[in-house]
Amino acid sequence: MTIVPIGNLPLQVPESGSTEFVLELVEQMSSMILHLVSRCIEESLETEVERILGRQRYVRRRRVKQKEGRVYCSRCRSHQRRDFRRNGHYLRQLALHWGRVKVQVPQAKCQCGGNVRLRYQTLRTGQRIWEDLRLEIQAEYGRGLSYRQIKVDLDRRLESSVGLRTLNQQVLALGSEEGSFPCLKNGEIPPVVRVDGIWITVMFATGETKTDRAGRKRPVKQAKKVPILAAQGVWPSTGRTCLLAWMRAEGEDAASWQTFLERLYEAGLSPENGLCMLVSDGGTGFRAAYENVYWQVPLQRCVFHKLRNLARAIRTPSEMDRQAAHEFRTEFLRTAARIWQAADEVEARQLYNAFCATWQSQQPKAIRSLARDFDDTLTFYAVQEQVALRGELWPAHLLRTTSPLERMFREFRQRYRKAILFHSAVGLQAVTAQIADRFS
Repeated sequence: MTIVPIGNLPLQVPESGSTEFVLELVEQMSSMILHLVSRCIEESLETEVERILGRQRYVRRRRVKQKEGRVYCSRCRSHQRRDFRRNGHYLRQLALHWGRVKVQVPQAKCQCGGNVRLRYQTLRTGQRIWEDLRLEIQAEYGRGLSYRQIKVDLDRRLESSVGLRTLNQQVLALGSEEGSFPCLKNGEIPPVVRVDGIWITVMFATGETKTDRAGRKRPVKQAKKVPILAAQGVWPSTGRTCLLAWMRAEGEDAASWQTFLERLYEAGLSPENGLCMLVSDGGTGFRAAYENVYWQVPLQRCVFHKLRNLARAIRTPSEMDRQAAHEFRTEFLRTAARIWQAADEVEARQLYNAFCATWQSQQPKAIRSLARDFDDTLTFYAVQEQVALRGELWPAHLLRTTSPLERMFREFRQRYRKAILFHSAVGLQAVTAQIADRFS
């Protein structure tokens, strides 16, 4: 049998068959990892105790300067570190990614006989699932695994039963906030920001209760659609994009959008810090909020949404069959899309005038839809001219549409569909936070 030393811990490699050999080796490595992890946590706790008490082991209290610490005695309320001494350890079990370990946690007493409650950074009070496993649970739930699927894996790994309520608590910890607005510094402000919302159905309590067949009182809930408002930052010079912020709102009305935009402004997203343009789908609620918060920032009306509204307004001739009608609509939209593919704003307006003159009599509803907020769809030309004076070239496809944000929303929708229905706003916020981390 071969002995492989790992510090003071020998790793024993048995001489046996290939498969059996590897399995036994893996088992020994797993037990060794658990032992080393336990030692590392205990050493970290001992280091914290030395920092709290202001002295190392076996150093007498009278040699420590009289100084107040951040812990106190539960009996005499003393904060003087000189009054405290070590008082052995207590055993705590802790669940980690590698399995379940037992950890010796240091204790302290005051000279009056009272207990000193030590608050550690390594371990929280009453914590049974360590941070690495908590993050793993949240990540697996974010990938679409159910609580029962996560439980099967953890039960095998920890060799004990993990409750579904425990898993639910770890996941819902992410949903304590209704949104995420990181503090942006001057050098981190994206020049262009796309904003949009995605709708999802959530169950909200009505305040009433009902009794089920087992005699238990259950809250009465009602389904309601709510939006997640999101802002995506764009750095056109490099093509980089990231999700800046998101917030659960009651709707896409002016009040909800104004709250969202005000929080973006407070986070540092302002024209003074380098914001050059906002891109939106043209909703009336957003427009009203925009004029109250970001009226100084140029607003680009999303060309994709403009073309989608145009497609809805097309009226095909009744004598056309299905295939001919499809080809008619496709060619109509392609011709309209060439307006925003022009080299500059002057050419774009010429194409627009020619298009309207050609189709005004045959498609009056479509032309009215095209004319609505048309000037806002050309904002990106003026922004391109401004940055060109600085020697920068910003591609038009990064400025004129919110389509990349819509593509990012596909990931959100796929995860939301796996949940089928959210029974609380906290659950929705937890899942949204997990997905948002991948795009931040």
